[in-house]
Amino acid sequence: MVSHLRGMGRECVLMFFLLAFLTGLAQAADTSSPSAAGTTKPPPTKADAEEVSRKLSDPLSSLWSLATDLNFQYYSGNIKDRQLQVLWDFKPAMPLTLADGWMWINRPVFPVYFKQPYLDMHTGRWEKTSGLGDIQYLGLLGKHLPSGWVFAGGPTAIFPTANHDETGQGKWQAGPAAVAAYLQKGYILGGLAQHWWSFAGQDDRSSTSTTALQVFYYLNLPGGWQVGGSPVITADWMKGQDNRFNVPIGLGVTKTLFLGRLPVKVGVEFQYSVVDEDLYGREYNIKFVVTPVIFRLF
Repeated sequence: MVSHLRGMGRECVLMFFLLAFLTGLAQAADTSSPSAAGTTKPPPTKADAEEVSRKLSDPLSSLWSLATDLNFQYYSGNIKDRQLQVLWDFKPAMPLTLADGWMWINRPVFPVYFKQPYLDMHTGRWEKTSGLGDIQYLGLLGKHLPSGWVFAGGPTAIFPTANHDETGQGKWQAGPAAVAAYLQKGYILGGLAQHWWSFAGQDDRSSTSTTALQVFYYLNLPGGWQVGGSPVITADWMKGQDNRFNVPIGLGVTKTLFLGRLPVKVGVEFQYSVVDEDLYGREYNIKFVVTPVIFRLF
């Protein structure tokens, strides 16, 4: 594992510059807002950090944000040899506030593979590639209830945008999505379920029927700290029972801080799959998270 960690250096440096660029854009948008111009605001407090931290964990948050996850995922199985996948997910959240407390959440996901291993069937050797994966879209319509519960549902889709067969599925996919969460001042519990069926795409690629359940659980601590996790359980219904499920558990820590007046949530989480695919599946994942809040465009 030490050798794998040493190999993270180049990806971490690239991630740093990407996040610095995004943070600069967010700061520019924030300082150019009408409320920032001509108005002197008091410096952010620990209470502000705690509030932003809770809102960013809310699936129906009104905050616009640029969530980024850098995943170092280790795969293993009967094929042979553990392999490292390096995946960066860029997940901007753009909620719209509707009448009577209803919210519409727009959340695309842009996956970029810095390192994607695959087994060359001609040589029997592991190779690697990089590039854009299949872009996802999630739309949720819902509202907060006075009891603290949050319910929402809507469509989800996957588009065949990958530039390499090994970074995408080559299929147009769509299906339903639903989220339920219980929000309290001291903790947050919830789950986001999505399912996709393929309906078009490359004829030589397999049809898809996949479910993903993201479970999130956070303990809110003073000063904008949180302890918890957000692992994603997956089920590929087109595969046999021994290669269908991946069930990770995770634990990590996050901190919401301010760069000037710009709120940024940073964190790290370790996930281990207690159930994984026999042939080849994700064994564990080290995830780094950076989420700057940006000014609402509309």
